[in-house]
Amino acid sequence: MEERKQRQTPHVFVILAVLLLLASALTWLVPAGSYQREFHEAAGQTVVVPGSFAHTAPSPVVPWQLPRLLFEALATGSAPQLIFFVLLLGGAFEIILESGAVAALCAWVIRRFRRRRVWLVPAFVAVFSVFGFTMGLTTASIVFLPLGMAAAKSLGYDEKTGVAMVMLGTNAGFAAGIYNPFSVGVAQTIAELPPYSGAWLRWLLLAALVPVTAAYILQRAGEPVLSREREPLAEEALTPRQGLVLALLFGALATVVWGVGARGWKVPEIAAVFLVLGIACGAAAGFSANRICALETAGCRKMVSGALTIGLAAALRLVLTQGGILDSVVHGLIQVVERLPSWGQLLGMFYANALLDLLITSGSGHAAVAMPLMVPLSDVLGLSRQSAVLAFQLGDGLVNLVSPISNTLVSCLALSGISYQKWLRYFLPLVGIYLVIGTGFMLLAGAAGY
Repeated sequence: MEERKQRQTPHVFVILAVLLLLASALTWLVPAGSYQREFHEAAGQTVVVPGSFAHTAPSPVVPWQLPRLLFEALATGSAPQLIFFVLLLGGAFEIILESGAVAALCAWVIRRFRRRRVWLVPAFVAVFSVFGFTMGLTTASIVFLPLGMAAAKSLGYDEKTGVAMVMLGTNAGFAAGIYNPFSVGVAQTIAELPPYSGAWLRWLLLAALVPVTAAYILQRAGEPVLSREREPLAEEALTPRQGLVLALLFGALATVVWGVGARGWKVPEIAAVFLVLGIACGAAAGFSANRICALETAGCRKMVSGALTIGLAAALRLVLTQGGILDSVVHGLIQVVERLPSWGQLLGMFYANALLDLLITSGSGHAAVAMPLMVPLSDVLGLSRQSAVLAFQLGDGLVNLVSPISNTLVSCLALSGISYQKWLRYFLPLVGIYLVIGTGFMLLAGAAGY
C-alpha cells in the first residue's frame, strides 16, 4: 500500500522536467516579446520600464537543448552559490542531529511541561518553528515526528496531536520565512533585494502564526485523557557536550542575524558560518575528524535533491528567457491583474502563488518558477519587489501541507499511519484561517509601503 502511494506521487524532479518540456513547447506557441530594462541607481536594481513591452523575433527552444541549458543553469548565475549553501547547511545540521543535542533539548522540554500539559503544544510549535524560519528544514518534521508522537501520548493526547505539533510548528516557521534560505533567500536573490531584508514584517507574521497554530492544535486535541497509556520518555540529562553544541548553534544563528542586519552579509558569508558551525559542533560533541567528515558528507547527500531542484528551476527560467517568452507571459498576467483594484493586485499575486504551491511544493523550486514572473509584474504595476516576495512567501508556505505531492507530507503521513483524507479533514480548517491571516498581511504590506 505504501509503495503504491510512493509510485503515485510524482517527484518534484518529474514536475519540473514536465514544466521544462512545457516551457520549451510554449516558446514555439507564445509570441516572443520583451520589456526594456534600466538600472535604477537609487534602488540599486535593474527594473522594467513600464509600458515598454514590444514583440520581438521568435527564438524557440528545441527539446534537445534542455540538457545543455540545465547544465548552464547549474554552473552559472546565482544557482551555484545557493546549491553549495544548501549542501553546507545540510552537513552542519547532520552533525548537530547526530550529537543528540536537539533530541535531548526536546526531551527536557517534555519533562518540564509534564505537569503543565496545556503549555506543551505552544512550546513544541515555537521550538520547531525555529527549524522553519532559520534553515527552512521541513525535513525536521520527519526526523522528530516519533518524538512528538511519544510526547503527546505521554501527556494524554492522541498521536495526531503529536504529529501536528511537529509538522505544523515547522511549517509555521517555514511560512513566516524570516531567514529561510529556500523560500525568502531564493526569492530575494531573484528579485535583487538584500538577503533577508524586510524581516520586521516577517517577525510579525511569525508572532501571528505560532499562537494561532498552537491554539488550533489544542482546540482539536480536546482535553487530555489521563488514563491513556503513556509512552516512556528518555530521562537522560543534557550532557555538557550537548549543551555546548546547542550554545554554538544558537550563537551561530545570532551571528547570522547580526551579520545580515548590521554588516550586509550575503550567501557566501552565511555559508561560511554554517561550515564553521558544523566543524565546531562536531569537535564539541567529541567526534573524530574522520567522523565529522563522514557526517558532513551524509548531510550533503540528504540535501542533493533540494540542491538539484534549485538547478532545475533555474533552467526553467533560462528556457523562458532564451525563448523570449518570459516577458510575454508577464505582459499577459499584467493585463489580468491590471483590471483588479489597486488593493487587490497584491492579493491576486498571493492567491495565484497559493494555487501554484499545490503543484510545486519545493520552496526553492516555487521561488524560481514564480519570482521571474512576479518581479517584472510588480515593477510594471508600481508594486514593491519586497511585497512581491511576501506574496510568494505566503502563497508558498501557508498551504504547503495540503498538496499530495509534498514529499514531507507523504513521508510524515506514512510514518504516522494517518491517511491523506484524515489529514485534510484535520488541516483544511486551519488553511482557511491561514489564508485570512495572509490576506491581512498582504493588505498591511500594501498600506505600509512594504
